[in-house]
Amino acid sequence: MMTLKGQEIAVIGAGVVGLSTALSLQEEFPLANITVFADKFNNETLSSGAGGIFRPEINVHHDEERVRTWCKDSLSHFLDIVKSSECSKAGIQLISGYHLSSLFSDFKNDLVQSLVPEWRKLNEKELQCFPGSFKGGQFYTTPVIDCKYYLPWMKSKFENAGGKIVQKHVSSLDEIPDNYSIIVNCAGLGAKGLLQDEMLTPIRGQTIVVKAPWIKNFYYADTVYIIPGVECVTLGGIKDYGSWKKEVDLYQKQYIWDKCTELVPSLKNAEILYDWVGLRPFRPSVRVDTSFVKHGNNYRLIVNNYGHGGHGVALSWGTAQDIKRMIKKIATKGNFTVSKL
Repeated sequence: MMTLKGQEIAVIGAGVVGLSTALSLQEEFPLANITVFADKFNNETLSSGAGGIFRPEINVHHDEERVRTWCKDSLSHFLDIVKSSECSKAGIQLISGYHLSSLFSDFKNDLVQSLVPEWRKLNEKELQCFPGSFKGGQFYTTPVIDCKYYLPWMKSKFENAGGKIVQKHVSSLDEIPDNYSIIVNCAGLGAKGLLQDEMLTPIRGQTIVVKAPWIKNFYYADTVYIIPGVECVTLGGIKDYGSWKKEVDLYQKQYIWDKCTELVPSLKNAEILYDWVGLRPFRPSVRVDTSFVKHGNNYRLIVNNYGHGGHGVALSWGTAQDIKRMIKKIATKGNFTVSKL
């Protein structure tokens, strides 16, 4: 088996997708030299503001079986960490909660229902426990990944195993030094400029982060959500397709607050810590593919792993494993497959 001994691999991006990919490659190719190039780390990244709940959707890619594999790989990874002594450092915990709908009595997410450790439909009596008039609901248990812990944990693990970190904004693949024969692009929304990908667009999100240690369950209800992390609770629900606005919208802030406190009235007593705005990298189909690109007198292997939208955390380890398998196939058999975009 080819080990890529001495090969230089560059990973662009240090969000949850980039660090997951760097770690996956490091585990598979321990004799390769892997460097993460990024201008933002930990709390500066988009990933740090994610609610982090494992609640994927099947429509993120045209190949449903591929999506299921990504989800299974991610879930298995998160559950392994939960069962380990590293769970508190990594900020991953199993949390139960409620998904409610005032529009539909019977709605479902087959991925969630088939994969998570516990799932059941709420009965009429349970629905009546919530303010308002909900027609349907689900109760399930799933991992919640607090990226304020998970990102530094992954970065530390990567560096302790010999991985290199270079703080640098990469605006062109040509800026990666010539000695890197493999470049893995996990630049998120930055891939739009990096590759001129017109299929990539932002979906703006806005949340309120509060201190409410008594909130132990998560809640989804129509357009809002309440997700407890390790120390804070994230209140959100905004999805502005195509918006590049990074300022807090006071109308949306009031909407989130009103809807969330209506759903869980005790949140009125929460301490508001800060507001957060982030631009999710949405693509009609998550891009996970490979190609060889001429660079000087040689060719580089360019690998893409971006466009996860609002499912970056949930899919991160799964798409990273896919990238690992693709590079391994190229390294061992000398061939490659370019996936349909």
